[in-house]
Amino acid sequence: MNIEFFDSEMCCSTGVCGPSPDPELIRVNEMIEQLKAQGHTTVRYMMSRNPMAFSSNKQVYQELIGKGAGALPIVVADGEIVAKGCYPSLDDLIAEKR
Repeated sequence: MNIEFFDSEMCCSTGVCGPSPDPELIRVNEMIEQLKAQGHTTVRYMMSRNPMAFSSNKQVYQELIGKGAGALPIVVADGEIVAKGCYPSLDDLIAEKR
């Protein structure tokens, strides 16, 4: 499975930095590592670092036009949006693509 995470702005590439990182971002980072270990391709994009990724994905671009940055995060698996405005659990993400 090819999974793309379109994230809102963060202080670093994972958002897991600083004295008190967001527990949700820690969970997502761990999930991404599990997905990679299972052989899935994962990529994370942030607007300021990867603007072309947001504009070149028509589904993501339309969500941003309609809802602005409030649509983020957006998770795309094998070309289909599987989550908007929140991160899915690992089980939900795997179940979406079965």
